[in-house]
Amino acid sequence: MPDQNRRPDDVRAKYANAAPDLMDTPPERHPELSDAPPADSSGTDARSAAAAQWSPAGPNHPPRVPIPGHLQQPQPAAAQPPQQIPQQPAAAQPPQQTTMPPPLPQAPHRAQFPPQKQAVPPRVPRQRPPADFDDHQENSAGSPRSELIGGRVEGAQRGWRATVNRLLRTNLSKGSDEQEYDHRVSQIQRTLRSSKTIGVLSGKGSSGKTSIALNMGATIASKQRGAKVVAMSIDPMGNISDRVLAVNNQAPQSVMALAAEPDGELRRAPVVSTYLQTDRSGLRVLGASTCDGSQFLDPDSLLRVLGVIGDQFDLTVLDFGLNIDSPTYHAGLGAVDQLVLAASTTKDSIDELHVLIRTLKAFGGSYLELLPNAVVVLSQTRPGKTNVDIAKERNSITNSYGMTVITVPFDAHASEGGPMSIELMDEETRLRYVWLAAEVMSRLPAD
Repeated sequence: MPDQNRRPDDVRAKYANAAPDLMDTPPERHPELSDAPPADSSGTDARSAAAAQWSPAGPNHPPRVPIPGHLQQPQPAAAQPPQQIPQQPAAAQPPQQTTMPPPLPQAPHRAQFPPQKQAVPPRVPRQRPPADFDDHQENSAGSPRSELIGGRVEGAQRGWRATVNRLLRTNLSKGSDEQEYDHRVSQIQRTLRSSKTIGVLSGKGSSGKTSIALNMGATIASKQRGAKVVAMSIDPMGNISDRVLAVNNQAPQSVMALAAEPDGELRRAPVVSTYLQTDRSGLRVLGASTCDGSQFLDPDSLLRVLGVIGDQFDLTVLDFGLNIDSPTYHAGLGAVDQLVLAASTTKDSIDELHVLIRTLKAFGGSYLELLPNAVVVLSQTRPGKTNVDIAKERNSITNSYGMTVITVPFDAHASEGGPMSIELMDEETRLRYVWLAAEVMSRLPAD
C-alpha cells in the first residue's frame, strides 16, 4: 500500500534515478500549481489550458505529453518566439496513449516558381507605321540600305599619306585628290556593251598624236581588267610600231598586210594575233607602214579590217594621218565613236587645230555629231617655258567649241623618240593620261 506521507521530493528522486537526463534542469515551482492530486475535473481543464499556452504552434496544435510527477514549466507569452523542446528518449517515458487532434487541412498545391518549363514570351503588339509612312517608301533607285559604322576602309594608296601608312603601319584615309583619282579610274573601267572605236586626229605633224594614241590606249588597257584594247595606225607615214615597247618577239607588220589575208584566214583570231605587237600594259599594236611591201590601204580594205578587229577586241584606238582629203581617211572617220583632237603647245600647232575643226564642220554629216563631244589634248613637246598662254588657249577652245581640254606636261621619256612605255612616264604625265582616258571612256555611247 503506498505511503500517503511520501513527499514530492521523494517522487522526484525516484524518477531522477530512472531517467537522470530529464532532471538536468530542476523544475521551477509555481505557486499557482499544487503537488496534490486534483480534487475535481476543474484542475484537469486548467492544466489543459496551460498546455495549450506553451504549445510551439499555438492552441491548434497538440500539447506536449506531460511527464508524471514533473511539474509543467511555464512558457513565455504567445508574442514571444516559441522555445524548442529537446526530444526525450522513448525509453524514459512510460507508455501512455495520447489522443492526437485531427490533422489540419493542407494548403492547396502551388505551382513552382520559376516554372520548370520555359515560359512563352508575351506577344509583342504589332506596331503601326507612322502617319507619314508613305513619304519614306523606297524610291525607284532601289530599297534603302543600312549604313555600316566603324567598318574597315582602304587607306591611302597614293601620295604622302601612302608613304606614312607604309612607314608607320597606320591607315590614314584617302585625301580628296586620291578620291578624285579613284573616281576617274572607275570611269575608265566602264563596261562597254559593244566594240567601240576612238579616233585620234591632228592638223599638223609633231603634235604628239601618236604618243597620245599609245599612252591613252595603254592606260585604258591597264585599268580595264580583262578588256581587249588595240591601237592601230592608218597613217602610211606613221611610226606607231617603232614607238611601242613590245614584250613579245613579234616583228612589226602593217594593217595593209593584214587586209591582204584571205577572208577565211582574216577572221581567225590566231591569224590576227600574229600581226599584233603587245606592250607591258597588255595593249596590242598594229602599224601602217608600207615598209613591208604592202600596198596602200583603200577604204574597203580598211572597213574589212575594222570589222574583224571589232569582232575580236573591245576597244580600237585609230591613229589617223594628215591626209584629210583621202577617201580612206574619211572611211575610218565614219567608223569612229569618239574624237580626240591633238595639238602641241606651240602657236602654229594650235592654229592648225582651229583649221581642222572648221574643216570637219564644213564636211558636215556625222562629223557635226562628233565634234561637240570631242576632247582636245594640248601636249608640251619641248622642255621649259612655252611661248603661248596655255590657260588662255584652253579657255578659248572651250568657249568657242564647248570641248573639254586636257593638258599633258613635257615628259623626257616620251620626247626620246624611241620605244616608250606608260610605266616609264613621270607621275604627273601618267596622271594626266588617266584624266584623258576617263573623259574619253565616259563620253562613249552606251549602246
